[in-house]
Amino acid sequence: MEIGKIIGGGVGENVKIRLERNVDIGDIVIAEENGKKFFMKIVDIFLSSQIPNQFVEDMASRETKNIFDKEERFYKIGVAKILKINNGAPRDVPNFFTNIREIEKEDLEELKFQGEIEIGKLRLGSKVSDISVFLPAEKLISHHMLVVAATGRGKSNFAKVFLKGLTETEKYSSIVFDPHSEYYGKGSYGLGDLNNTIYYTPSGKGEELKIYAEDLSPFDFIGIVELSDAQKEAMILMSRMKDKINVAFEGNENIGKCWINIFLLKSGDEIEMMTGGKVKKGTAIVLKRRLMKVLDIREENGELFSKIFSTEKRKSASIFEKILENVRNRKTVIVDTSMVGEDLEKIISSSILNRVFDYYRFKKQENEREFESLPEVLVVFEEAPRVLSNDVGDKNVFERVAREGRKFKIGLCAITQMPSLIPAEILSQMNTKVILGIPSPEDRKAVVNSSSQNISDETKEIQMLDVGEALITSPFVDFPLPVKIYKFDNIINKKKTDFVI
Repeated sequence: MEIGKIIGGGVGENVKIRLERNVDIGDIVIAEENGKKFFMKIVDIFLSSQIPNQFVEDMASRETKNIFDKEERFYKIGVAKILKINNGAPRDVPNFFTNIREIEKEDLEELKFQGEIEIGKLRLGSKVSDISVFLPAEKLISHHMLVVAATGRGKSNFAKVFLKGLTETEKYSSIVFDPHSEYYGKGSYGLGDLNNTIYYTPSGKGEELKIYAEDLSPFDFIGIVELSDAQKEAMILMSRMKDKINVAFEGNENIGKCWINIFLLKSGDEIEMMTGGKVKKGTAIVLKRRLMKVLDIREENGELFSKIFSTEKRKSASIFEKILENVRNRKTVIVDTSMVGEDLEKIISSSILNRVFDYYRFKKQENEREFESLPEVLVVFEEAPRVLSNDVGDKNVFERVAREGRKFKIGLCAITQMPSLIPAEILSQMNTKVILGIPSPEDRKAVVNSSSQNISDETKEIQMLDVGEALITSPFVDFPLPVKIYKFDNIINKKKTDFVI
C-alpha cells in the first residue's frame, strides 16, 4: 500500500516524504527504483502546509471543515533514514516523487538476521512482525555490550533472554554478578531453570559463596576501594613477608597464614615490630578498620564474624578455582551478591574477574592452542557505573577488561540506568548497545555519541520506547535493529503465543 512520495533528501542525509497515509515513528517503509530496493525507517513526522503560517494560525480560529482542497494544502511530512539498499550500504537516494509503500512479508524475508541467539521479533514502529531477530554471540561477547534503560523497561529480562541463548549453545561461558537476586529465579522463572547453571550464594540455597583470607591479594582491593598510599604500601609489603607470617601464626593450624589475617588478628604494635617500623601502628589500626568495613566483618567479644569472608584455613578448592573450572566447562555462573555491602560486592566481582582474566592471559602466552580451545566468557554486572566510573584513582580489572578483553576472549555486559556516569573512553569500547528507553537527555546523548553506528536520528524513537522495546546498535548488524524482546518467563514456559513483553 502506497503511503507517500519522495520530495527531498540526499546521500548521507534523511529523505523527506509527503505522506498520504498515517505512519508511526519507527515504521520501516520501502522505495523501489531502477532495480534498487531502499529500506527506510521513519524517524520524524511533522505538519506542513502550502499556506504561510500566519494565515494558518488565523484560519484555526474559524470553521475549517469546508476549506477548499484541504488535503492538498495541509499534510504531514515524514522524515526517513535509509537503512540499506538491497543487501548493501545506503550509498544512493531515490529520485523525486518515487513512491513509498508499506513493508510487506516478502520484503521482511530479505531481512534475515544471521546469528546464534534469538532475542525477539523485528519491530515496525509499535507493531511486531513475524521476523525473528538473531544476534551473533561470538562477535558480540568479546567486543562488550551495554544494556541501558530506565527502571522497569526490561534490562534484566533482555540479559536473561540473551544468557539463555548462550547457555543453550553450549559453546560459551558466562559469569553473572547479581546484586538484586533476580537472575537465578526464586519463586519465578530464572536461569536456574536451565541446565549448566551454577549458583553461588550465602543464602544456603546453592553452592556456598565463601571467600577465605588466604585467597585474597592486595590487588583485589587496590583500584576497587579507596585506600591511602600508606595503606596500599602496607598491604603489599605484608603480602611479601611470608616467612614472618608463618612464624606469627605458628601453632595455629586453623588460621589461614596470610597477609590479611595479620592486619585483622594482630595488634598494631605487633605489626609495627614485625615490619621493623615500615608499617606504623596507626596505619595498621586504621587499615584493620577499613578492611573490616569493606569485608562486612563485625567483631564480638574479640571474635570476627562475616557472612562470606573467613579467616580460617581453607580445606578444599577456593571459590576462584571452582568458578574457573565452571568457566572452562562452559557453565553459566551466577554469583549472588544481594546480601553483602557495596564494597564487598565489588571485591567479590573484581577478584573473580581478576583470576579469570589472568588465567586467559597466561594461557594465551603459554599455550596458544589450549587458549583457542577455551570458551569465550561474558561477564554480566548490574549498576555498571559503580565499577566503571572509577573515582579511586588506580586502574582496576574492569577497566583493563574493557580495553583489552577482546584479545583474551573475555567480554563485559554492563547494565545501567545512567550511561552518562561511565567514562566516555570506556563507553565507546562497548561496541554493542541494547537501548530499551532512556528518558534522560544527558544519558541519551552519552549513548548516541558513543555508538558504533549513527543513531542520532533515532533519539525520538529511543525516548518513546515502551517496555520490552529495544533499539540495538552494533558493528555486527546491518543497521540499528528495532526489536521487541521476548519475555523470559514465556520462553522458559515454552508458550507459543504472547511471546513478547
